[in-house]
Amino acid sequence: MKNLSRPRRIIRKLILVNIILIAASLVWYRVAPADSGVAVAIAKSKQMLAMNLMAEMPFDSNVLQTITQTNPDMAAILAGREIQFVNAVPLSLGEARPWQDAGCGQDTCAHLTYYNYSEGGTINSIVNLQTRQVVGGWLDAAARPSGSAYIMDKAVAIAAGDAEVHSVLGDIGAVDPAMVPMSGWLADDACRDDWCVDLSFHDPAGSGRIVHVFVNMEQNKVARVFYTRGRPDRSLAAALPPQQPYSNGCLEQYDWNVCWEMTANDGVNFRDAAFQGMPIFSSVKIGQIEAWYPSWPGGYRDEVGFAASVPPFGGTQINDLGDSVEVRQLFTEFTHWPNCICCYRYEEVVRFYADGRFDLRFVSHGPGCDDLSVYRPFWRIDLDLNGPENDNVWVWQENQWVEAVSEQEIFPFVDDLSPDGEKVATFDGELSYRWQMQRTDPLGLDESRFFILQKKEGEGDGPIITGPGDTFQPPRQWVDGDPVSGGNVVFWYVPLLKSKKGGPWWCAPDPEPAFTPCEAILRIEPGGELRQPTVEEIATVEAQVTPTVPPEATAVPAPTATPRPIQGEGAKDILLN
Repeated sequence: MKNLSRPRRIIRKLILVNIILIAASLVWYRVAPADSGVAVAIAKSKQMLAMNLMAEMPFDSNVLQTITQTNPDMAAILAGREIQFVNAVPLSLGEARPWQDAGCGQDTCAHLTYYNYSEGGTINSIVNLQTRQVVGGWLDAAARPSGSAYIMDKAVAIAAGDAEVHSVLGDIGAVDPAMVPMSGWLADDACRDDWCVDLSFHDPAGSGRIVHVFVNMEQNKVARVFYTRGRPDRSLAAALPPQQPYSNGCLEQYDWNVCWEMTANDGVNFRDAAFQGMPIFSSVKIGQIEAWYPSWPGGYRDEVGFAASVPPFGGTQINDLGDSVEVRQLFTEFTHWPNCICCYRYEEVVRFYADGRFDLRFVSHGPGCDDLSVYRPFWRIDLDLNGPENDNVWVWQENQWVEAVSEQEIFPFVDDLSPDGEKVATFDGELSYRWQMQRTDPLGLDESRFFILQKKEGEGDGPIITGPGDTFQPPRQWVDGDPVSGGNVVFWYVPLLKSKKGGPWWCAPDPEPAFTPCEAILRIEPGGELRQPTVEEIATVEAQVTPTVPPEATAVPAPTATPRPIQGEGAKDILLN
């Protein structure tokens, strides 16, 4: 019996070993290609990010993390919290001013960002690159950072492990990414408040559409997978010539003196502007461009800058217009625009006039990820009329000028205007300016939000990190009733540019062959003594009739087949919904 049982035991062992080997090979077959695909997908996305970066970072981020984490004050902040390093970028001269006493200047200090999984928001530190010392640090509970190379591994791995993603994309490494990882939100999901990143891919089925994979970085899961539109290439699109890089600089023209510099994430920072020797503002920059798609519902928190999701493209233009001079910078993701889907193309423009007026202009060329969209550039304006202090602010309300005693948000900004079409007046002694948004929307749907804040350290004077989507944070979280008029004042101006499809087109490079960009213009012009209007002037304003929309401007936009169709009758109803 023993002699017979031994061969059987051997056979059983061999069978068991074979089963184990077969099972292992099956596991390897299933896992190895996925791991390989994840690695390839990460490599592709990092390569796309690298193409976006306009300059190599002048430091080793690992060294900066060590400096931060061994600093006693920062170590106390980081202790006991689950964190993830997001990014490190150098500071421009203007952004470094809050830490100039600690030796920070142009590219001599870096801003490090960590995400705080424990409570939400970011943990930030400022490191002096020369002394290798931490010179500043703070928590920002409302911040939602953008995508970066340092969070790529986690985001792609989460996406690759999702069954729905696999059913749509197959091997994630075999599909080409459509955009760099974008900081996004979904209005009807936890991604409204959580930190989420959108990974976008070209549809492997060849439909020409874009597949969006929203990854919730806090919950370690895929929040949503959906498609957005496809569009054919434009036959008349000209190839783009080689481009010169952006340039920092200064100008002295038409009695204006102003300097500017490119930032990592806040566009071009215009600083130290003076007219006829009188200071006007110390800083003007764009903290983010929020792209809102009603049919998702949700969108992106785009940033512009040399380390941002939408980088500068081409040289900084200085154009003499005869009565004014403008500084103009283009930002775009891809060089083959407009033959791309889900690529963004923005322009930041400041125009200075010989009479002391200046305009803040923002242009969106499209194409975004859907036909119905709203673009919201967040301008921050650090007003310094005749110096930082004693800036008096008045707002037109209910047919009279009312002093802005405390911090406030103004909405609507284009209605209920003074007889001269103005909404805000500012002055310091004899130096006075009036503020108004120019109407450019062909359907008359111009609108913006305007915030009046007391200037405080840490509220946008350094690098600005975006907040949760559709919340207007920052700056809304900083409106807390502090006194404003007569002190050091900061304005935030957020125009709402609503795209349209079909008679007229707006905010999109269609229809062929025409280009139809949209533009928001904030005009700031010198004004005389502030006075209350007469009874006759008020009666004239009240008698004015809202302009009617021309018949050719009433076409109904058609949203793409995304999760949430927009309801309404007529273009205006649909856009407002």
